[in-house]
Amino acid sequence: MREKAQAMFTSRAFRQGSVASAITVVAVALVLVLNLFVGALAQRHQWRLDLTADRAFVLTDQSREFLAELEVDVTIYILTPETTLTASGDYFFQANEVIRQYAALSPRITLEYIDLTRQPAFAARFPQFQLGAHTILLVSGERVEPISIFDLFNIETDQFGSWIASSRAEQVLTGALLFLSMEELTTVGVLTGFGKPEPSALVALLETNRYRVVSLNPLTQEIDPAVSMLVINAPTTDYPEHLIATLERFLQSERETSILYFASVGQPELPNLEAFLADWGIVVGQGVVHQTDLNMTWRSSPHMSAVNYTEAVFARHALGFNSIMPNARPLDVAFVERGARVLSAPLVFNESAVVMPLDADESWSPAAESERGPFNALTISQEWALLPGGSEQVSTLAVFASADFIDVNMLINPYTGNAQYMLGFVGTLTGQEIDLAIAPSVIGLSPLPVTDFQVMVYGILLVIVLPLAVVLAGTAVFLRRRYM
Repeated sequence: MREKAQAMFTSRAFRQGSVASAITVVAVALVLVLNLFVGALAQRHQWRLDLTADRAFVLTDQSREFLAELEVDVTIYILTPETTLTASGDYFFQANEVIRQYAALSPRITLEYIDLTRQPAFAARFPQFQLGAHTILLVSGERVEPISIFDLFNIETDQFGSWIASSRAEQVLTGALLFLSMEELTTVGVLTGFGKPEPSALVALLETNRYRVVSLNPLTQEIDPAVSMLVINAPTTDYPEHLIATLERFLQSERETSILYFASVGQPELPNLEAFLADWGIVVGQGVVHQTDLNMTWRSSPHMSAVNYTEAVFARHALGFNSIMPNARPLDVAFVERGARVLSAPLVFNESAVVMPLDADESWSPAAESERGPFNALTISQEWALLPGGSEQVSTLAVFASADFIDVNMLINPYTGNAQYMLGFVGTLTGQEIDLAIAPSVIGLSPLPVTDFQVMVYGILLVIVLPLAVVLAGTAVFLRRRYM
């Protein structure tokens, strides 16, 4: 028995098997060590491979370029444990991954997770804020910017409840960092009253991108001298003549100023305002733009037409998207150039658009309309003046064909370019050196583009052919080793 055991341990088959086993053990150990090493490096340097369609888990080039030039030190405090945050859902996981990249890409940014239940003394450092488990704090020296975690998402609500429609984590975080790095904010004034509420979605977009937005009732308030841009959102009551004079003085002040006017098909005739616009060469027509080419519409609605970009300065961030101008009035020009005033149309409806009368009945046909596109969707009138010191001043009056261009459904939609266009437009007119136009990210399942036949073939390969091949290969190896 002992001789048989010695013979077995000294046999050629045993020696070969021992060497093979040792190689296997060493190989497995090396793989485990390499996996731990690479995992540690990936965790430290935030190595990620994002295979989502719109790159929802990686920062855009704009944010990366901004971080490369960041000159202030910032600490990001997330006041909830990381495991709790990432377990709250896919969008919370995505937001956490995005925030982690800021610290990984910039040595000036530090990220800390604070559990307020275990570190209650932390809240005492910031008594001016109501801190809770859904708070994010960005701290740079004496400046503190609080953010609610829910501000990182676009949330939609209907009669059945609320849900997260898309993520704007990168937009909010980069905007907050921009705010902390800026010495002075650009101020935009929104004129209220006259029958139309302020454009809340545009205000939110501008504030997210760190513009200072102030509401002004021109009947009771003077225009803040810090304001460089005014927004007039589709008033339904005409401005009195003394307010028209106020607008003229604002545009003629010795600094860069601009007025954005948004029209609406629901407006009545406004003689004073329309005369003011016409004096600058802009005529707001009657009726609603009707798009006959469904390929140029949003959701096949003829009154939700896409617009064409005629230049790449204002539209620089929106060139990869279609901007939608819903329920629009046609715009015309009274002149192209007069004195120092020059007109241009950065947005236009194409030649397949017609104008539908507001009183059209069911018998109306777009084919019968003689007034066809192209029509202006955005007209700007700019006046150049030479100031006493020799510097040049540009005053701008811009008229958008529809107030629905800045409706919340247009600005938060990740598939339209309206938000990107507005940020590029406002940033250019106000001279803001850094303007960020980061589209929201949608996390969802995309359908696999395969046919029924391909599904059948893949099923046969995975369920029958592959297992059978493994069995045959194993049998061949067993028989070879058994009789070698």
